[in-house]
Parts: sequence; C-alpha cells; structure tokens
Amino acid sequence: MTLGKRIGRYPVIREIGQGAVGTVYEGFDPATGSKVAIKVLRAEHLPDHRADSAASRFEREAQATRRLQHPNIVAVHEYGEQGRIKFIAMEYLHGRELRTLMRERGRFALDDAVTVTLQILDALGHSHRHGVVHRDIKPSNVMVLEGLQIKVMDFGIARIESAAFTQMGTLLGTPAYMSPEQLRGLPADGRADLWAAGVMLSEMLVGRNPFAGATALEVTRNALTVEPPPVSALVPGLPPSLDAVLARSLAKDRDLRFHEAADFAAELVRAVAAAADAVDLELAADAGPAAVDLDLAAPPAGAAAAAATLPLPARGE
Repeated sequence: MTLGKRIGRYPVIREIGQGAVGTVYEGFDPATGSKVAIKVLRAEHLPDHRADSAASRFEREAQATRRLQHPNIVAVHEYGEQGRIKFIAMEYLHGRELRTLMRERGRFALDDAVTVTLQILDALGHSHRHGVVHRDIKPSNVMVLEGLQIKVMDFGIARIESAAFTQMGTLLGTPAYMSPEQLRGLPADGRADLWAAGVMLSEMLVGRNPFAGATALEVTRNALTVEPPPVSALVPGLPPSLDAVLARSLAKDRDLRFHEAADFAAELVRAVAAAADAVDLELAADAGPAAVDLDLAAPPAGAAAAAATLPLPARGE
C-alpha cells in the first residue's frame, strides 16, 4: 500500500512495520487531523486453519481493547473491513518496546522498575475489572513513551468474558512469561497476567528472566519447577522487602498469588517504603543521637513519603 491510499476513512502516510499475517501503517484521521496506527490483517495467503485463527485473534484484539479506556492501555478507535482485509485503527504511539529498553539497560534502577510495574498493574486492574484477561503480558507488548509512561498493547489472545470465540484451555502465549497453569493448558484468569507482571519486574531488577533457559522446553520446566533466588541475593543494594512481593507474585499455585492487581501494587509500594524507612534509620544511627532526635521531631519520611513520590495504583474505573 502506498502514499495516497486509504484504509477505511484513514489516508495512509507510510508503512511502519510488518508481521507474519499483517502490516502496520501510519495514517491520520481526517476528522481530527491526528495520527493513527492502522493494523491490517492479510490472511488470504495463509492456509484456511491459520487464516481463521488469525482472523479470530484480530477480532478479539479489537473487541477487547475497545472495552477498555485507560491511560496505560493503547486506545482503539475503530475496527473495520475493506474488501478482503480487516483493519484496526488505534492510537499512534511515539515510543519503544519495553523489550528494547531491557536489552539496552541490562538492569533497571529500582525506582524505574517500580514506576513501570505500577503502571502495568494499573492497566491490568482496569482490564480485569472489565472482564478482559490479556494472557500475553510480556515486554514486547508494553510500549514505553516519554517520561517512562507505558502503554499495554496487543490483546490478540485475550480471554473476554462472554465472548463466543474465547479459547479456553488452549496453549497461547509466550513461554517465558506464561504462568504454570497456562503452560499446563488450563484456563487462565487475571492471576496469570499478574504472574507475567512479576516475571517482568524480576527481569527489570536482575537483568535476566527468572526462568530463562536455552530452549522453550527448559524455560517451561523452570517455570513449573524452579523457585528463583531472592532478587536481593542477586543484586547488591536491592531491598530484601522486595523478595516477599516477588515470591508471592511468582507462586506456582495461583491461589497463593495476588488475586487483584491493586493488591500487588499496594504490596510493592509498601515494600519500597519499608526499604526507604530502613535506610533513613540507618543514616540517622550513623549520624549519632542528635540526628536521631532531630529526625523524630520532623515529619515522618516512611510510607507517606514513598506514597508521595511513587505513582500509586488507581482504584477507580
């Protein structure tokens, strides 16, 4: 498709990416003048069974994302068909995939990793409240914009409550971020998304996926059987208070995990606040009794200070 063509009502500016069954174009909305990303499915050259699967995933992505209106979820403007193609017009994002930043940085600073994770959890909480389980949360499905704002993308294999095309008990996703129940082919609920968020938090902090392996089979075995070491033992300077949060988020038994994204976020904020309190007390002790007395007379620098500087999870719709 070339400049001057239209997809639906959207003039095409340029091609910006290709996948196995589709292409993404930059276009603009003539009604608003704003840029849009236009994702086009081209399944006509695939075998029938693959074409049907691709079409179902495409429709699922459109239906799932249009349910959701959240600053940390990519916005879908329109799902449509033009001749033999299907397309989704969505928010145009200026940013890079979280996977790219992970490769560049190796490890994230604690505050950056927490900032990213809290936004992901806020997006997941909104999604789950609206009956949508993503099922493929991973770094390549998270776009990082200016100021470390994130957008969760690609709901192509989402489980949608009451959706006729929901595929329950089917192995869909990326093994390195799939929960044990998904790897066993069991139905996935929101706790599977929270598992993936925990994997990404651990990976940002340590610089390596906690279940990394040489093959997909080894990754699967690790996720099912291996308990990752505490992050505080792997990276000097990381607070031990994080270990319990990650251990719960990565529990093999989903009943032992966080059941709600807001609970995960609140525990993460408390863990960071506890670490800040510990540092304050250590510095005060090193400075001597006079400093301790002065600190006690000043406003508390613990959980309230951490809450003021960290983006707390929103509980509204």
